[in-house]
This record gives sequence, structure tokens and C-alpha cells, in this order.
Amino acid sequence: MRRTTLVPAALTLALLMLTSSAVTAGGDVTVMQSAVNTEQPTAENNTFNIFGRPNAEPCWGHFNNTDADNANNGYGEKKGSGSSVVSIDWHCRMDPVLQDTFALKEGENIEVHLALDIAGDANCQGQCENLNVSLMRGSVEAVTQEFNAGEGESLMIDWVIPVTPDLVPWNRTDDNPGIKITWAGQGSSGFLGLSGQPAEFRLYYTHPCHSDTTPPQEANCNSDTEKPANHNSSVTFPILNQTEADDILNTGGVEEEETPGFGAVVGLGGLAAAAWMRGGREEDE
Repeated sequence: MRRTTLVPAALTLALLMLTSSAVTAGGDVTVMQSAVNTEQPTAENNTFNIFGRPNAEPCWGHFNNTDADNANNGYGEKKGSGSSVVSIDWHCRMDPVLQDTFALKEGENIEVHLALDIAGDANCQGQCENLNVSLMRGSVEAVTQEFNAGEGESLMIDWVIPVTPDLVPWNRTDDNPGIKITWAGQGSSGFLGLSGQPAEFRLYYTHPCHSDTTPPQEANCNSDTEKPANHNSSVTFPILNQTEADDILNTGGVEEEETPGFGAVVGLGGLAAAAWMRGGREEDE
């Protein structure tokens, strides 16, 4: 009698655990597929938008076009006084950090767009420097370009970077994308008691007050912050879709993991067999 009681119980337990494992695995897959992180890069979500605090320390970026911590006025700036020199060294790192490796299409272009206001002489001897912009991969300057931006408001930097073979793969552990900006300029003290022009450097962030498609946040926008759409600073990457990236990165041939719950089935099958044998031994006694 004991064998006929234990065996169905063990088999029933195995079936219940297998069903539970399959449902749980399927549920996890569904959740993972639906929880898309819009701050991470994809072929369709390929624009790295720049954000920051009012003094640009820190500044950062990610692949969503809004950020609750972004400066309300939509820009970061640093001002001097009199003829002092203002030095800029801002590294806008990706935050949150890169979660997955991605690949760019060779022969296409990375497009950097920066909107700036600059006041100050970048040609003073010894302390000043022209505007330098670097595309960053982690802490490494992948490409750097010097610009003679001059002075003025609404200065636009449009920098096209061809994707060479070394710029195709972006590894999630080492290649967190970012933009680094350096500049140094001197203000003027004025002449014969006239007011001079202090040095000032302003970087416009991605911001709804600077967009033709997003309604301005009325409480945060005013005559100083309402700008045309091109006052949004960003970097656009020609990102390959997952299938194309797998072919280039040699990740497409990875074997699939063992079917969820398979090990549990084997183990519970052994449990059922043990129950049968135990029942047989007890009945023989």
C-alpha cells in the first residue's frame, strides 16, 4: 500500500514544480522584454542627450530626451569678473552607465551638435585656449577636434565624425560614451573707466524650452531660456540593430541556455524513482 501512495505523490510534486518553473521563467522573460530602458542606446534610440546642473558640474548624458535633474534654465555656465580668465573642463559622462555592448555602422557618421554662448578672448598668452571637444569612450578621448569658435551668442558647433573600424564596437565595461569640452578665455577690464566684458562660457542642454516638438514647461521657461530647437546639445550615433551588431561582434552564435526547469525535472524524476524503490523495500519488509 505504501508504494502506491508515495509514487503518485512524488510524481504530482514533480509535475507541480515543473509547471511552476515554466510559468515563472515565461513570466520573467515577458517582464524583461517589456521593461525597455529608454536611457540606453538602441538602433531606434540613438541620440545621446546632454544634461547638467546650472554650473555644469556635473553634466551628464543618456539616450532619453528628458531628465528630472536637469537645470531648470536649460544650460550650464561659468562666469568670470573683470579681466580674469575662465577655464572650462567639463566631461559629460553617460549616466546611467552603459548596460550592453553596441556597435556602430562603419562608414556612417557620428554627429555632434553643441549650442554655446561664449564671451572672452581665447588668444591670451599662456592661459587661454580655443574650444576643444572630445568624443569620450570611458576615460579615453577617442577623437578630439579644436574649434576656433570665437565669441558671441548662439554659437553652433556641428562636428561630423566618420565611423572608422576602431569606432565600431562600444564595450559596456570600458566604453561609456560621453563628451568632454575644454576652453579658456580672458575677459576685458574696460578702457578709461568704461565697463569691460567678463569672460563667460555657457553650454545649452537638451531641454523642452529649446524644442519645436515638446511644449515648453511654462513654469521654467522665460525670455532667457526659450530658444530654437537647435539649442539642444546632443550626439547622434549610427547604431546597428541587434542582429547586425551580433554578426560584427561575433555574439550571434552563442548557444542558448538550458531550458528552464530541465534540471528540476531530472532531479524530481530521481525523487519519484527513489520513492518507488523505498515503497518496494518497505512492502517487502
